[in-house]
Amino acid sequence: MARLTTAVALVLLVSLAACTCSRDRKPDFRQVRWGMSKDEVRKHETGELMREGNDVLVYRTGGETATFESQGTVEVEVNSKEDGGPALSPPRVTVEVEKTEPEYDVVYAFKDGKLGMAVLHLRDAESDPAEYIAILKEKSAEISKETGLKASGVAEYGESAPKDDPYSSPVEICEGKYTLTHAWPTFDKRTDISIELDKKKFATAPDCNLSVFYESVKYPVDPALSDELHDTL
Repeated sequence: MARLTTAVALVLLVSLAACTCSRDRKPDFRQVRWGMSKDEVRKHETGELMREGNDVLVYRTGGETATFESQGTVEVEVNSKEDGGPALSPPRVTVEVEKTEPEYDVVYAFKDGKLGMAVLHLRDAESDPAEYIAILKEKSAEISKETGLKASGVAEYGESAPKDDPYSSPVEICEGKYTLTHAWPTFDKRTDISIELDKKKFATAPDCNLSVFYESVKYPVDPALSDELHDTL
């Protein structure tokens, strides 16, 4: 009986250890976790490595055309009641849609050799400023679904007059008259997440800039590096 009890206890301990290990290995951003070394990030990141510095790795991802299925209901009148025919339910149809994913720079920042910050920076320039609002809302919905948290929105107008609807004037955002930020409370006590939509830096004509920032709570990078990434991306 004692041997059986010991065996059961060992099985339970192994199961608990396996659960803890699995939970601890959940990625914080893409396929990486905070505190990883550069070599570990290289091993897990599938994008194309573009540049490497003392404290940063820069990859490029996206730009591929993906095909997905979309379902909808189509009204097709075959026989109407007036004709004496049966009433038919509208059929559901499946349509294949092709969509080109935006191209992003993925920036990883380190302190003392440990990963502490990651940025997803939109490279594509949209001809219609309203497209930036659409991407902002799409990314925001993805993060809220992933984290289970609602985003808080902040609009900074500087000297410009506030808008009743901050999403109504993407042209003025691209002109630098105000900025939009979506932010989430610290997720899982590990990560601060925010999306910033503002004027693209160094652009010769008015254009928008959109970046998603992931910052570790336990392994923060140097404030100067964090500020530089927020200012330039």
